[in-house]
Amino acid sequence: MMLEIDNITKRYRKDEQVFTALNEVSFTVEEGDFIVVTGQSGSGKSTLLHTVGGLIHPDTGKVLYRGKNIYSFSGKELELYRKRNIGFVFQQFHLLPYLSVFENIRMVCPAAVTRTEINSYMEKCSILPLENKYPSELSVGEKQRTAFIRAIITGPEILLADEPTGNLDPQNSSVILSLISEFHKSGKTVLLVSHDPAAATRYATKSVILQEGKLVN
Repeated sequence: MMLEIDNITKRYRKDEQVFTALNEVSFTVEEGDFIVVTGQSGSGKSTLLHTVGGLIHPDTGKVLYRGKNIYSFSGKELELYRKRNIGFVFQQFHLLPYLSVFENIRMVCPAAVTRTEINSYMEKCSILPLENKYPSELSVGEKQRTAFIRAIITGPEILLADEPTGNLDPQNSSVILSLISEFHKSGKTVLLVSHDPAAATRYATKSVILQEGKLVN
């Protein structure tokens, strides 16, 4: 078992109000799964993904990675879990505006990753001619392709993609989903949050549906 999400609950508090983002959610992730997480806005999809990625600590429950609860790790161990095993793609890209396309990718790479390898990824994603451009000079599709390369170039086992096509037109959405599918076909594991139910039917090996923080399928 690669991942086991075991009875996860997460609540947010503001003043005297309590919002339950996740309510006793449990499911398993096998190596090589492509899981699409769907549900209405506010159903807990992003919170779930960030909890699996070690970014949001649940109030109760466990996230087990190969049998070990990541929330029992020290801060350094949790950082290594994310760095070695997880690739993140976010809707908002999170590119550094003062770095070029190449520099945004290079900054996450260990020394063993060569310029030739980076060029190969940029060429595959049709952004090699843009390597010296800055994020402000890119289209939203070009920004997301840059973010995608940055997420996978270190060879993570698991890709966590949070609405990666949310800001894209249909053509660019198709490109990104095809790239994620290609990553999955190389033997990797994907958890994709999507507002698009078609993504589940086209790409997923499993689906997770959330409604008001609870698993409904």
